Amino acid sequence: MTDEHTLLPTLLRRLPLGSLYPASYRAAHGEEINAVLAEAVQHVGPRTALREWAALAAHAVRLRTRLGSSDPAGRILAGAAPSLLAGGAALSLLHLVFGALPSGPDPHWALGAAQSAPWLLALLCLTLGRWAPARALLLAAVAVAAFTPHPEPGLWAVTAVLALIAPPDAVDLSRRGRSWAVGSAAVAALPLSGLTLLWLGTRPEDHPHLVFPPLQQALLDLSPAWPALVLGIAHLLRLARPNTDPLHAGAIALAVLPWTLTLAPPLHRGTPADALDLLRNVGVVLTVLATAAALGLVRRRTRRPRPARPDGPPASC
Repeated sequence: MTDEHTLLPTLLRRLPLGSLYPASYRAAHGEEINAVLAEAVQHVGPRTALREWAALAAHAVRLRTRLGSSDPAGRILAGAAPSLLAGGAALSLLHLVFGALPSGPDPHWALGAAQSAPWLLALLCLTLGRWAPARALLLAAVAVAAFTPHPEPGLWAVTAVLALIAPPDAVDLSRRGRSWAVGSAAVAALPLSGLTLLWLGTRPEDHPHLVFPPLQQALLDLSPAWPALVLGIAHLLRLARPNTDPLHAGAIALAVLPWTLTLAPPLHRGTPADALDLLRNVGVVLTVLATAAALGLVRRRTRRPRPARPDGPPASC
């Protein structure tokens, strides 16, 4: 093996990985930490060694910050991560559809596409049960958002960071969990994408000044609450199941909260937010969430577990 393949693993073994762990954990498992690190980076290439070291370092940081899969905060983030990804992907699809409308060139479309693509690809990875590539794409989305001047990508970045710091070993990657994440993203995005047809044939600079009939305007005013309604129903259904971890179910609320700051299309594309619009959105979204939580708790408490059937045949009289 060449020096290029042995230099990085040797350097990684010398880094003070143990110091990242809490003192109590380090005192109890210090030798085990060093042994695991030595075995992980031995006889592997630089890329694999770096990945293994980063995984151990992330585990140490999660223990120190109490964001592990056994900690309440970690369980909440793990339960929210698929829904956070679904919501971000839904908003990304909305941006792409609106930017692609044949209403004249949109100078922000290329930047929006660069921001949206990682989210949609991350949702595809989640669909395939590949959480590690999905997290890498979310990290790329955060990097793109850092160079985007509008406030909406800032909301995207916060949502991505919440999903990134979730303990990966506790994220629901079951077929049912993945199906619900993809389904909720589609149900949230497609009706909102349909509303973009209202702007066909108009120029981007005229969008904030358009006047719509009362019914269409009412739909636009309520559109930011639609994703919250979709995710709130998920909150209700999960919370109502007796065998569901309440923290996992309640984590859906964390995924709903970013939608309180979302404006109706196309105003989400950098138009200054009106305080009354934001207050209305916050009120509607929180009302949806509180209603779903109350109904879920009532249903959870009123449901009675079915009595277990006897193992043998019924006794004859």
